Amino acid sequence: MASLLGATSVPALADSGNGTPLLSFDFSDNGGAASVTGGTFNVKVDVLPEGTGGYVRTVAIAPADSGVSNLVCKFRAITDSRVNCGFDFSVPGIWMIKAQFAPDPSVPSPVTAVGTTVLRVGN
Repeated sequence: MASLLGATSVPALADSGNGTPLLSFDFSDNGGAASVTGGTFNVKVDVLPEGTGGYVRTVAIAPADSGVSNLVCKFRAITDSRVNCGFDFSVPGIWMIKAQFAPDPSVPSPVTAVGTTVLRVGN
């Protein structure tokens, strides 16, 4: 039997300026509270303005007292102003979600914009 985890978020904070893109998070289909069955949940990062090229790495930072490692999706190309990453949230609690934008992740210190939010994962 699969477990059911509920997930809710608070508004994202995004560091944007000097022509860098704005990163925001989309956790639901606007039809109800975000939820996930079996622990897997798809984090969607929207990149504005539309048509921005580049890459986004998404990191889910585990609750401090959970004893589990952070989850990382390596840099993925932006498609249709969005990057999706599926995470398996194995423990309940408050997870920090961080999205990092890079025009070219192959150069040193590639990150030029960061967006963060928190995600409450229940059991």
